[in-house]
Amino acid sequence: MKLVSKLLGSAAVAALLVSGFVATAQAKYPKRTVTWVVPFGAGGGTDRWSRIMSTAGFEEKIWGRGLRVRNIPGASGVKGWKWMMDKKADGHTILMASPTPVLALARESKPILDPLKDIKICAFIGYFRPNVTIHKGKPYTDLKSLVAYAKKNPGTVTVGGSGSNILGAAVLFKQFGVTMNYVQYPGSGPAVSDFLGKHIDIMVGPDEIMRNHAPKKATIVATSSNKPHPPGYEKEVGNKVPQPKDLGFKQSFEGLRWIGVHPKTKQSTCKEVSNAVQKTLKFKPVKKLMGKIKAQPIFTPMEQAQKDYVEMVKATRAAVDLLSKAKIIKKKKKKK
Repeated sequence: MKLVSKLLGSAAVAALLVSGFVATAQAKYPKRTVTWVVPFGAGGGTDRWSRIMSTAGFEEKIWGRGLRVRNIPGASGVKGWKWMMDKKADGHTILMASPTPVLALARESKPILDPLKDIKICAFIGYFRPNVTIHKGKPYTDLKSLVAYAKKNPGTVTVGGSGSNILGAAVLFKQFGVTMNYVQYPGSGPAVSDFLGKHIDIMVGPDEIMRNHAPKKATIVATSSNKPHPPGYEKEVGNKVPQPKDLGFKQSFEGLRWIGVHPKTKQSTCKEVSNAVQKTLKFKPVKKLMGKIKAQPIFTPMEQAQKDYVEMVKATRAAVDLLSKAKIIKKKKKKK
C-alpha cells in the first residue's frame, strides 16, 4: 500500500508539473494570429513597412502564429484606429500609424477618439522625412524657382500627400511666406497616383516612396526634416536637397511611426508586443527588404516610446493652428 501511495503521489506531482507547463505554454504571447492594422490605403509607406514586417509572422522565436496585415483606410487613419478599439484588449490587434490620425483628431471640435487616452503605445519603429517633389518640365525646376512662382501665383500650386506629409510641407512653405493649396489624401499611395497622373503639382512623401520616382520622373527639391539624409540619398536623387536648417529656418517636421494597442491591454502584453517588434526589425529577411525600399528603422522600446508619444501628440496639436490657416482640400473618393 505504501508503494501504491508513493506511486500515486509521484503521479500527482507529475500531473501538476505537466499542467503547469501547459498553462505556461498557453500563456505565451501570441496565442493566435495577430491582426496588424494599417489605417491607410495600400501602397503607402506604412503599408510597405507593415507587409515587410509580416514576413516574420511565422518565425517561431518572434510571433510564431502569423501577422495578418489589414488595411482599414478612412478619415485620415481614424477609421482603422476606431476599428482596433472595438476589438479585444489582448494584444492580438495591433495598430501601426503616424501623426496623421493624431492630427485629424486634433482638428475635430468633438473627436471620436482621444489620442492620449485611446491607445497604449508599445514602440516606435522609425520616422519618415516628408520630401517635397515636383514634376519635370514645370515653370519651376528647383526650390528657389518654385518659391518664386508660388509668390507670383499665390494659391494656385497644389500640394498633395497624407496628413502628416502635408503638415511637413505647410511647416516649410509657411517659413517661405508662400500660399499653397493642400490636398489631403488618405495615404501616400493614392497621392502618388494623382501626382504621376499630373492631377496635383507637388507630391510630399517619405523617402522609401519618393526616391523611387527621382530623378527620372520627378525632382525632390526639399525636405521638411532635419534628420540626416540616408546614405547615398542625394547621389541617387540627382541633386542637393536642402533641409530647414540649411535654409536658416527654425521649424522642421518629421513623422514618427508608432505601434499601439487597445488602451486596456495589460502593460505586460504591450511589453511582449514591443519585444516582438524589436526582434522583427532584427530578423534578417526583414532587414534585407527594408534595405531594398531604403527604409530606416529605428526602434524605441515601450517605456521611452510612451513618453515620446505624449510629446508628439502635444507638438501635433500645436501644429493644428498652422494647417487651420492653410487651404486644405480633402480628397474625395471616386465613385464606382
